[in-house]
Amino acid sequence: MKKEILLAMVCIFFLLSCGVKNQPTGEISPAPASQHPELSEQEKLIACSSCHQEVTPEIYEQWYNSVHGLDNVKCFQCHGTYENFSVVPKMDKCATCHVEQLRKMPPGMTCWQCHPAHKFSVHK
Repeated sequence: MKKEILLAMVCIFFLLSCGVKNQPTGEISPAPASQHPELSEQEKLIACSSCHQEVTPEIYEQWYNSVHGLDNVKCFQCHGTYENFSVVPKMDKCATCHVEQLRKMPPGMTCWQCHPAHKFSVHK
């Protein structure tokens, strides 16, 4: 019970201190990683989606209903862990599963320039 209360407090703090902003394009921009509440070693073992389902429901829903969500691709697989977290994933993370698509992609492009972040279901 104590763990759930602490987790709820972390989520509430995150929600109040960071928030989520809608961009004019309709894309959702997460708060900078530097504003993420400090987590204990135990809390770092909890799936990101546990808090973000409540704190950033728009992003969670985009991911959950996407091909990545349905295929059970976890947040850390693209964004890294707490030690090496990146709001904008590096393209080499995509290459783990999508090497052929990256070979065909025009130089200097990123996946999310054509596919909406977290959905990756349709072209923009």
